Amino acid sequence: MSEGRTTEDVRTLFCEQIALDEDATFIGDPHIAFTLARDSDNYARDAQYSLIDAQDFAQSISIGKGTVLYSEDNLAFENRAVRLTVVKVNSSQSGKISIGEGCVMQGTAIVSYNEVEIGDKVLFGPKVTIMDSSGHPVTGRWSDDEAARTRVAKVTIKDNAWIGMGATILKGVTIGENAVVGANSVVYQDVPDNCIAMGNPATIVKQLDAVS
Repeated sequence: MSEGRTTEDVRTLFCEQIALDEDATFIGDPHIAFTLARDSDNYARDAQYSLIDAQDFAQSISIGKGTVLYSEDNLAFENRAVRLTVVKVNSSQSGKISIGEGCVMQGTAIVSYNEVEIGDKVLFGPKVTIMDSSGHPVTGRWSDDEAARTRVAKVTIKDNAWIGMGATILKGVTIGENAVVGANSVVYQDVPDNCIAMGNPATIVKQLDAVS
């Protein structure tokens, strides 16, 4: 998005693609992208002529009441623009990103081929990355079926979780309610409710008292 976009600009520009609650707020300029990943026997040709159908991404992003997406770099720690990217692979359904109520995102980058579901009151430190896919196959790069072979699995972050600065959450992971992910952790496996996980790969280091 170009400089100077407001929450109302986002609401107007992407009214068909984003279900944006009237009390959700963008601070600064987010980067919002809708992308087609298509297998081809002639990538240069198809990249030049392929068009994206906006209807393929209808209501693919939802943002709940009171959620703030902060894209300015004037925090105590270095920040970046919030980035929300939805990908459609070949003829499959596009990915989905749902963000609940009362969340705070600071430079959070989300890429969804399948589904990323974020609950209510989830807090993100600056520059967190969430991916529900591998991005590409481990082997056989540049083959005609590369996009189709890319593995995807839903990411779920439950209510009241706290994701530390610079953390990376990978495909298929569920972060439990009230869970904490330490700064710069790389999360490959689920984090249960009321637990603290940290490291690369992230491991459980503490069980918290359940919140009543």
